[in-house]
Amino acid sequence: MAGPPQPEEARDAAELVAALRRLRLWSGLTYRQLEAKAAAAGAVLPSSTIATALGRPTLPREQLVEMLVRACGLGKAEVDRWLAARKRIAMLDEGSPQADAQTVAMKPTEPWPALSSTPSESGTSRVRRSRKPVLLTLVGALFLVGLGIGGYASATDDDRPATARTPAAGVSAAGMGPPIGDAGSFVQIRAARSPELCLSEGRDERGRYPTAVAALRPCPAAPPRTFLEPVGAELVFIKWHSPTEGIGCLTLLSDGVAEDMLEPWNDCSEARLQQLFRFERLDRGPVDHYRLRSAYSGRCIGLLDGTAAAGRTAVQEDCTEGPEQEFLIDLLPPA
Repeated sequence: MAGPPQPEEARDAAELVAALRRLRLWSGLTYRQLEAKAAAAGAVLPSSTIATALGRPTLPREQLVEMLVRACGLGKAEVDRWLAARKRIAMLDEGSPQADAQTVAMKPTEPWPALSSTPSESGTSRVRRSRKPVLLTLVGALFLVGLGIGGYASATDDDRPATARTPAAGVSAAGMGPPIGDAGSFVQIRAARSPELCLSEGRDERGRYPTAVAALRPCPAAPPRTFLEPVGAELVFIKWHSPTEGIGCLTLLSDGVAEDMLEPWNDCSEARLQQLFRFERLDRGPVDHYRLRSAYSGRCIGLLDGTAAAGRTAVQEDCTEGPEQEFLIDLLPPA
């Protein structure tokens, strides 16, 4: 078996995180197994913390690096090498004297980046770039405040609990979303019209956009696993946990050939409305149905051409009462 990755080869935070992901794969341990190994040594290393740290291109905390490297089976000398690599990268950040884990901003370099949704001129290579969300976020916030639909305006400037707000039309007041718990839950999102199909990783069925987007696949879907993480009282991140690519937040694309589709980005931010969604519980009989609404636009997530079939691309569209915009949520056990 080949040896573990070498931390000295990492040139920036994103490369160090990528090396840590490779170390985790080299160890052969799941997030839960790493958590258990750390606990056996008297340390606290939640699996959700590992997944989050390995899914973002920013420098992990020194203590997390130490605990993770030890949990992967390396000794003190190897741990010291990883910590030295982290310290070297932190010192390279000229803009921040303290250069801490959450303040060193680095460009994404992994397979789930924030990509331009416009094809490159060559058609064979793409320039990876971070999207600039500030203007879009401000415009989206003003748009939502102006509309005041579905409770979204109150979600940004109303401190009342979610149960005190006025739900959108057709939404049950007895619980606005699935019971995922305060820390979130792994889930399976199924199309209500075709419950044998799950929302998972696919491709643009029209062939316009070559990278991963949300689409229907037969259940149980292969990795990535879907995780709903609460943001405030009503909104959630929809995170894909991949054993090889880390964590990607589904992001609503608003321009280019991929406009209205959902793409996983490994740069998640609560300030980016395109990554925030709301599941609205509908009154549809004994089985709970949910409508998925974007916090950025106030519009709903449905299916291309309004049909539920394997490979069908998920797209943003105007909200309707149609079943193509209804989903079933199954809570799953942790990894």
